[in-house]
Amino acid sequence: MGRKRGGMVIGPDGCGFDMRSPSEMETDDARREADEAAHAPRMAVTSRIRRVVQPEGGYLPLSLFDEVRLADPVPLYAFEDVPADVTGLAVDYLSRVARGVPARDAFRVPLAGARLVGRSADAERLLAMVDGFSDRSVRAACLLCGFDAASRRGPARWRAGRVRDPGPATVHNVRRMVARTLRFMDRMGPVVWEGFTFDGGYTDRVTSGDGDLLTADGLWDLKVSRWPPNPTYTLQLLVYWRLGLHSTHPEYLRVRRLGLYNARSDTMWSIPVARIGADVVHAVERDVIGYADGL
Repeated sequence: MGRKRGGMVIGPDGCGFDMRSPSEMETDDARREADEAAHAPRMAVTSRIRRVVQPEGGYLPLSLFDEVRLADPVPLYAFEDVPADVTGLAVDYLSRVARGVPARDAFRVPLAGARLVGRSADAERLLAMVDGFSDRSVRAACLLCGFDAASRRGPARWRAGRVRDPGPATVHNVRRMVARTLRFMDRMGPVVWEGFTFDGGYTDRVTSGDGDLLTADGLWDLKVSRWPPNPTYTLQLLVYWRLGLHSTHPEYLRVRRLGLYNARSDTMWSIPVARIGADVVHAVERDVIGYADGL
């Protein structure tokens, strides 16, 4: 008789025979899967999407979207002196403040990041300066957004001094893009949820993430990119929608349109969800998000 190791019997030739009962194997498998899930790294929507190899043209090609240019007559400067992600976050958070969201709530993510890197006092000082759209307020918002990475990506990904005090061109651009965003919201509103989440819809592949805004019948993502939307952006919209439908929040049941608004180009792209093929939805739910049965 061979030697026994756990539930395995190891024969003289080194081959193993599992002597556990089917119920014992199922219990052990479930315990192992739960342990792996508990110790798996957190994966936000954007991080997961960056790892996905999409079909040629993407799961949701931009050619399927309707494009509308809003054409603000006030131009932007061509150059900004803060990182692009910081510009986008400042526009997003200041737009929320302009719509009546308390500044502490609007900037909750960078405030949490500042706590993680021991810079709460600096963050609180900057938050106290966010009081509208004065130059001082916009500069403080940009500097505060520099802590966002510590919260979303972890303290190790944060770097002191990455965000400099923005100059006049950056302040003008942020302020103008906030104005464009507010005009867009007024056009597409009413806004029913800013900073939406997907409680109950996350999986072991997508464990966190939040989006920009829900209107009465639309799910929208806000961008300030210098380029048209790419397949990563459009897939992000599709993943948000499907996560929402699997979540505990009934607001997603009313979504009839997915869209992107770029405040830099003052352009919006949108697609009726009825235009999205069932085969695409099934593939994304199964292969990207990780729902066992898709649909």
